[in-house]
Amino acid sequence: MQKCLDENYDRLWIVEADVEVPNHSLVKLLYDADINLGIYPNHRPDELRMMTGYFKQYCNRVKPEVKSVFDINKLKGKIFTEMVWAGIGCALLKRKVLEKIRFKYDPREYSRKVGVHDQLFLFDAQQLGFKVLLHGDVICGHHPEWSLQKLEDSFNGC
Repeated sequence: MQKCLDENYDRLWIVEADVEVPNHSLVKLLYDADINLGIYPNHRPDELRMMTGYFKQYCNRVKPEVKSVFDINKLKGKIFTEMVWAGIGCALLKRKVLEKIRFKYDPREYSRKVGVHDQLFLFDAQQLGFKVLLHGDVICGHHPEWSLQKLEDSFNGC
């Protein structure tokens, strides 16, 4: 991230080591939003559940709404906004976001009850007015449980 700032990059594309992105990912993520996110499943081999949802307010606290985890069939081909969360294992971030927000790994931050570091980052970004898009047309694999081929097979009922 620091290299992106030091060398005046316009954007940072994050692809975590266990995330397998489809060939069209970068092109699809080049929307004019501050943060564009691909989508991938949790590490649950027995259940296809995507790591996505909305932030909800509960008694003066904001939490990721687990029940709002999107069904794979409702995701495909759609773009979601308005206080969304996801993993940032496939994300395209504009420079201005990195200039304002740092990733947080401090366990004391979790006391805010917003979620893990990915969710904290996205929550902070949206609170500061950055536009976040969750792309249902960029569905990624998440190894070792969900390769792109296994996801494709599950879409086709195999």
